[in-house]
Amino acid sequence: MKMHIAVLGSSPLAEPLVKLAERADDTVYWVRAVGAPLPADRAADLVILAGSPAAVEPLLASIAESVARDVVIVDATTPTQEKRGDDGSAQRASRSGWIAKALPRVPVVRAFASVPADALANLLNAPAAQQAGRLAVPFAGDDRKAKAVVESFMRDIGVDPFDLGPSGTADALDPGGALWGKALSSVEMLEAVGLLSGDG
Repeated sequence: MKMHIAVLGSSPLAEPLVKLAERADDTVYWVRAVGAPLPADRAADLVILAGSPAAVEPLLASIAESVARDVVIVDATTPTQEKRGDDGSAQRASRSGWIAKALPRVPVVRAFASVPADALANLLNAPAAQQAGRLAVPFAGDDRKAKAVVESFMRDIGVDPFDLGPSGTADALDPGGALWGKALSSVEMLEAVGLLSGDG
């Protein structure tokens, strides 16, 4: 099913995500400034936050009235240096807090931020259906239906979804985390996750 997607922010991830979604024939709105309107006739089904929390927060607040009631948020933000710390639970609470302020009770899936933007951009030069060695994108979240939506989007744009589990596992996707900045295939991801869990 084709989706209506809003990409908020101007991080290096934003442009390749927009172009990949457009290639998959999704309807995409790239919001880079407060006040940029979304079409009134069709609410966004998926909102991807691609930038620093400080940059994306006002954008999210500005479109909060223009999203579907069952919208799914993809948190692809990169914490700023002052937000990075040893207390992962505090960091997660801080991140989810500002998202919940704009859109209460909306499910959030952490995804894409750990993947180098160049790895996503390289997909634009490859066939969408290419299977061998496809890029795997790890994600984490607590809402199964929301994760299914994100998985479907990932497959549509030509990457393999890799479910790490609940939101508590998202630390691996953050700066300094074991999967941060890595472009891996599904097989390589399995090996990396096995090492993380002590199974490798």
